[in-house]
Amino acid sequence: MKAFLVNSLRALVSFGLLVYLIYIADIQKIYQTLSSADYTYFGLAVLLFLAALFLFTLRWQILLKQSGISPGYWHLLVFYLIGYFFNNFLPTTIGGDVSRAYNAARSNGDKMGSIGIVLFERILGVLATLTLGSLSLIWAAQYFYTSKLIIITVSLLAFVLFVLVNLLNEKLFRITSSILQRVTWFGIGEKIQQVLAVIHGFRNQKITILYGYLISIGCQLLLIMMNYVLALSLGLHEVTISYLFLVIPVTFVMGLFPSINGLGVRDTGYVLLIPRLGVTTAEALSLSFLNTLVPMAVSTIGGLLLIFYRHKEQVEPLKNLHD
Repeated sequence: MKAFLVNSLRALVSFGLLVYLIYIADIQKIYQTLSSADYTYFGLAVLLFLAALFLFTLRWQILLKQSGISPGYWHLLVFYLIGYFFNNFLPTTIGGDVSRAYNAARSNGDKMGSIGIVLFERILGVLATLTLGSLSLIWAAQYFYTSKLIIITVSLLAFVLFVLVNLLNEKLFRITSSILQRVTWFGIGEKIQQVLAVIHGFRNQKITILYGYLISIGCQLLLIMMNYVLALSLGLHEVTISYLFLVIPVTFVMGLFPSINGLGVRDTGYVLLIPRLGVTTAEALSLSFLNTLVPMAVSTIGGLLLIFYRHKEQVEPLKNLHD
């Protein structure tokens, strides 16, 4: 019952915001914008998104190998695509992470290890996104007349860094572990400690952490380029790459608020930020729609793979591929 209420609230937020945004943008203007788009750019945007997925998978593989988990790159790519399918067609993005952790754990049985790596991936990804967002404020500050956005972005970056330092620091981790040992309800404390211990195990792997962080930066750059290409497809030449360095991180953070995979909330970010460049609300919302459509189109590949590889024995043919 609780899950139903939570998902209902998410749906209400997402679809309520979408209806409102479409109303203020004028559905006829949105249709005209999308119908006049040059969709040859859409194919390029799909390729850029796929390139980002390949890099995401490489990051995952590097981190898994350091923890002794190595299903092979092509297995992981399949699992990542399946995870993206869940991200786009389940009420929450957590579903995709759970799917990836589960599939990786099937190869060696290390469930907590797989969950810890996925969590570590998330931390590095958010850290990279907020880094780009903070740096972009140098160029984008001219468009804003309030310091609130700067304060929020930099504060979130500082918080993520604080969490990462706490997880890697020996003394602070011992304090966290001692607290978790007291949480005996359903063994939750022990399980959380096992997950965090995986991340703590990277404390002496600074090069690996740096690789993971730099790959995360690379992925974000590809996603920014994808948005730029989509803007070109709509003829929005006012939308610059430097400005998208701000838009993408900010809308990513907004997408973390309760909603269905950021739907509606993320679109609100586009409507609030993009029109500052002189484009219409309908054009900004159209760009947001295309930005959502690309991952959904690619994630259908994950849906097909889910059908063929939903059981372990069905993944066996992939072993013939080079890891």
